[in-house]
Amino acid sequence: MKVFTAWFTMLLLSFLLLPVIGLAAAQPIQLFMNGKQLVPEVAPRIVNDNTIVPIRIIAESLGSKVSWDPKLRKVSVAKEGTSIQLFIDKKQATVDGKSYTLETAPTIIEGNTMLPIRFVSENLGVEVTWDEPTRSVFLYHKQKESPEPDQTGSEDGKVKEEQGKPGNDAAAAGNNSAGNNNSAGGKNPQESKDKTGDKEASSGGSGNPVKAGEQPVNPGANAPSPGCAVPQSATRSLAPGAADANAPAVKDGKAPVKVQSITFDGEMLCIQTTGGEVKPTMFKLAEPDRIVLDIPGAELDATLATVVNEAKEGTVPLTEPHDIVAKIRYSLFSKEPSTVRIVIDLQKKSELILSDVLPGGLISAKLAKGKDRYRVVIDPGHGGKDSGAVSVTNRFEKDLVLSLGHKVADLLQKEPGIEAVMTRSDDTFIELADRVAKAEESEADLFISIHANTINKESVGGTETFYWTPQSMDFANLMHKSIVEATGFTDRKVKQERFYVIRNTTMPSVLLEIGFLSNPAEEALMYQDAFQNRVAESIVAAIKKQLNLD
Repeated sequence: MKVFTAWFTMLLLSFLLLPVIGLAAAQPIQLFMNGKQLVPEVAPRIVNDNTIVPIRIIAESLGSKVSWDPKLRKVSVAKEGTSIQLFIDKKQATVDGKSYTLETAPTIIEGNTMLPIRFVSENLGVEVTWDEPTRSVFLYHKQKESPEPDQTGSEDGKVKEEQGKPGNDAAAAGNNSAGNNNSAGGKNPQESKDKTGDKEASSGGSGNPVKAGEQPVNPGANAPSPGCAVPQSATRSLAPGAADANAPAVKDGKAPVKVQSITFDGEMLCIQTTGGEVKPTMFKLAEPDRIVLDIPGAELDATLATVVNEAKEGTVPLTEPHDIVAKIRYSLFSKEPSTVRIVIDLQKKSELILSDVLPGGLISAKLAKGKDRYRVVIDPGHGGKDSGAVSVTNRFEKDLVLSLGHKVADLLQKEPGIEAVMTRSDDTFIELADRVAKAEESEADLFISIHANTINKESVGGTETFYWTPQSMDFANLMHKSIVEATGFTDRKVKQERFYVIRNTTMPSVLLEIGFLSNPAEEALMYQDAFQNRVAESIVAAIKKQLNLD
């Protein structure tokens, strides 16, 4: 009887504890749009490893029209000429008549239509970040125009965009790195949110923004280089309606580009292509130093493809030993999509000045020797009416980063090979576009934007570094390693983000989050001179290493 009583008591206690356990596991997911919290009737939740969100509150916050067809159990969302149709409990959906298969079927919970957030991201112009410590979903609307900086310093999450990162030139076919593909719903979660307008991310049409995997080809009407001869095929003309017998065969309605020859005379790199329009892209890698030139949509002509080695890599002969170039190699880097990659292995840092593609598909680029003096732009975030984050003791981010920025600039001015330029040297508000313009007008070699982080959870802390363009990735890694050693804070890693100032600058650019002002321990340290001096020294050390001046 005693055994039965004890067993019954334990069973009763377990039932009493179940609601408590259930409540602990049911912590609601928060939802933010452009830094503003949305309060839907039903909180987002995770189903089959996918975050589902209430579509109506998101769509309406974007100015979309939402309608419901009870007979077909269909939800329609219309916005700026885009029509999306979703069917409850079915994975099939349509966008402008095109069919899609969802990862998780839409469902109705307490009268709210819920659907996978990836579908929202791809079809409503919304970028998504998942914040694990606070179980929050941050949504950002992609504006058509470049957004003005957030004057109020509203909360701004880190925005991911699926994009390959060529962190390794590989120079061998098939070794194309896929990079940084993140999704919400607990997969590759992005942890932090940042209280700033200064680091505002956008996808919009701000002129000609730098894309991942791409450095802008010099946009001016560059004169043809005397080092590369324009082929006869570029100047000959065809009779009206006549076919060009030398043109490659057309497939899928588009003629493939063929790379016929690659030559280097010690100064000029000349690449002859045929068959269609070419838009080469270029970026730099470090450790070891390399310049990478990609030709998307191109294939190797037989004259080059037949002389590659077992690694499917060919080399461009050097006429004589070179003081800058160690080797030039090429390969069919990717078959789908087809991309020819040319890699210049450097003995010391240098620049490759890419000219406009000449008539007849001739790509020319001039190798420039390294500089005797480099220009580095230091960008203390926020300023003036934009306070940035507010710390746990009510101190402002703008003051912290200005102090640290001055310390970095003062150290750089002591270096004979470096000139430091600050985007702001006092408590002044500077537009994001003006920060970028100053870097571009200064013809800066490096751009460093300094910030501090915040989140509504005091236990979260650490240092993180952001970059956007592939040419900035190695600089970001160098910088991050140096800063983490100096701060002693948790290593929150190097991350690729679409922040305005690092997306629209054309030189290697990084955005630093030194630590969390919402973390009492980190905040107390960050306002100390000794700490700032140590971090400033680490930033300068990374800059010197990047410029090969250490």
